Amino acid sequence: MTKKILFVHYGNDWIRGSEHCLLDLIEQCPSQGFEPHLWTNNTSLHELVKGKNLNTNKDSFPLLFGWLKPKFNISAWVGLIFKACRIIKKNRIDMIHVNSGAPCQWMIIASRLMNVPLVTQLHSPYPARDRITLGLHLSPHTIAVSRHVGGQLTQEGYPQQRLSTIHNGIDVTKLMKQAKVDSKAAIGLPDDCTLFATVGSLIYDKGMDRLITAIQNLNMEYADTHLLVIGDGPMRYELERLAKALYVENKVHFVGEQNNVVGWLKGCDAFVSGSRREAFGLAIAEATLANIPVIAPREGGIPEFIHHGVTGLLYPNHGTAPITKMMTALLEHKKFGQQLSKEAHQHITRHFDISVSSQKIFHLYRQLLRQHQTSVSIWRTFIPLKTYLTKRFLLGGEHG
Repeated sequence: MTKKILFVHYGNDWIRGSEHCLLDLIEQCPSQGFEPHLWTNNTSLHELVKGKNLNTNKDSFPLLFGWLKPKFNISAWVGLIFKACRIIKKNRIDMIHVNSGAPCQWMIIASRLMNVPLVTQLHSPYPARDRITLGLHLSPHTIAVSRHVGGQLTQEGYPQQRLSTIHNGIDVTKLMKQAKVDSKAAIGLPDDCTLFATVGSLIYDKGMDRLITAIQNLNMEYADTHLLVIGDGPMRYELERLAKALYVENKVHFVGEQNNVVGWLKGCDAFVSGSRREAFGLAIAEATLANIPVIAPREGGIPEFIHHGVTGLLYPNHGTAPITKMMTALLEHKKFGQQLSKEAHQHITRHFDISVSSQKIFHLYRQLLRQHQTSVSIWRTFIPLKTYLTKRFLLGGEHG
């Protein structure tokens, strides 16, 4: 008998990592005996799902005690609870999947009122304030996309038996079908140059500025080394100015968003990530499918799938010198880079395909549907307060 899943997603109006993962999961639902329904504040996601002729609702999601105004609209928040109950009743929802922490604030209450099991999927760590105000410790079950993300909760006492670590999956078959782009020719470079590539939003956390500085350092010894930047964002003008200030504007090439990223990467010599923070690193995992060596920071969930010296190169995540050192290593040891890319490709295709991760999630759905939903004390929501106070008064700050 088909079971109906309500996916509740809170996020900005874009399609990036967590949205891509959710779309992949939604597409797999029918073949696994689940009927997906979406409720979101993300217009882009809503339109995509609507275009697939699937059930979807879009509303604004005001948060109590959130970072954006209004912060204290209690009537609107209560309205979300009642709207959730109406959606659950109207569509005869059997299971709720909260995709990101924010909807926990009203969906946990709605799930209890309607006696429907709920699971929360966290794609990143949350600061203590959000862990408290969103009620993350009240979720009956949590999926963490990496041990790095889940560890934050378990260290505060979230029960291990209610936490599942399921890494993000990637659609290996679909991505590998992307035709190779002659990337060097596309940006006017000779075939014998070395072209590093990076992918991501042009924001501070992605560390594109560090990669530009690394390219400047490399060109002091390796004069024909270039960086291809795939992606766009609010820092693009600032990054272009930085490249010009460092006299490498002809070495750093911005091509904006592309819908065939792996195809572009296939025409490059190596992939490098400059991320300052990374919960999992979906773009890094996808880069391995291009059969090029990968350099990434030893940060967040990345070491859970990139093993230094085996499936890629990891650097200490501070400054620019460690990045430059790893890029130099690939320039000087190309056969070693080829071996890394081969091992990484095999590892990712075997263990991180979307079929692997989605099967784990569907298995969890069935398990939770068979079990009675766990009742959690409301006082558990204040557990992160101890962590916050400890870091604030003993360590001089709270870093989440």
